[in-house]
Amino acid sequence: MSAVRIIRISRGELPNGAWESVRSTPHPELAIYVRCYQGYFEASAQPVRRRELPSGDVALIISFGPRYQLIDPLSGGSLGTCCTFVAGLDDTYSVVDSTGAGVAMQIDFTPIGAHRVLQTPMHLLAHRTTELSDLLGSRADCLVEQLFAAPDWRSRFTILDAYLLSKIWGAPDVSREIGWVWRQLTINHGMTPISKLTGNLGWSRKRLVRAFRDHIGVPPKTLSRVLRFQHALEELGSRSAVNASLVAAECGYSDQAHMIREFSALSGSTPIELVRRYSADGGIVEA
Repeated sequence: MSAVRIIRISRGELPNGAWESVRSTPHPELAIYVRCYQGYFEASAQPVRRRELPSGDVALIISFGPRYQLIDPLSGGSLGTCCTFVAGLDDTYSVVDSTGAGVAMQIDFTPIGAHRVLQTPMHLLAHRTTELSDLLGSRADCLVEQLFAAPDWRSRFTILDAYLLSKIWGAPDVSREIGWVWRQLTINHGMTPISKLTGNLGWSRKRLVRAFRDHIGVPPKTLSRVLRFQHALEELGSRSAVNASLVAAECGYSDQAHMIREFSALSGSTPIELVRRYSADGGIVEA
């Protein structure tokens, strides 16, 4: 098996502590199923609250430390705790609290990859968090123990390569049609009209929505919305001088006001506020 290549090591400050992130590419044969691996360490003398944004991917978080507290973004009340869990596709943000020192890993799956690895109808995972043990039983505990015992991040990433390759090789492939639609939406950042895709397939919209429910988790229109949002966030963050109206047009919004409404619904912030606070490695740490 080829050596794991480290992409980037990032560090940052917390209100009363610090964090470190190590990102790595997966094995080349996993490229269309897994976006990246991330190892994460944080230490803070006070609770840390993060706002997690919708991404169009399915995240598996493996914690070696304290449990996470899920917070209702509207009421601020607790939605329960979780430790090692799958965060399914969503079209709005979530809020998570962590306390003290913590070490964790995150695997960002494409929806296609999550379906093949977890072998679960994806609509059962969408808009929620699901403990990995509820999906894999005792095999989840074995994987976590093996990763925890590994001496360093490179070894852990190699363990994930071997585990995920074995799962992918033994799983039925997704249908050619669903794979094609997902790729078109991803390549074009959600801006391809659904009617064009169904027309090319010779499918009805209802048939495509039904197929997406099992294999992706959300309707194609919902996925398109999230992909447009992510593309706009990247474009706004990459430009030294931002013309918000131009970015809105380039990313498929009817006008700047439409983009602002979408950012508010999906992230809880305006585009300018979000770009100022967002970090691809550190996320959004609430004050």
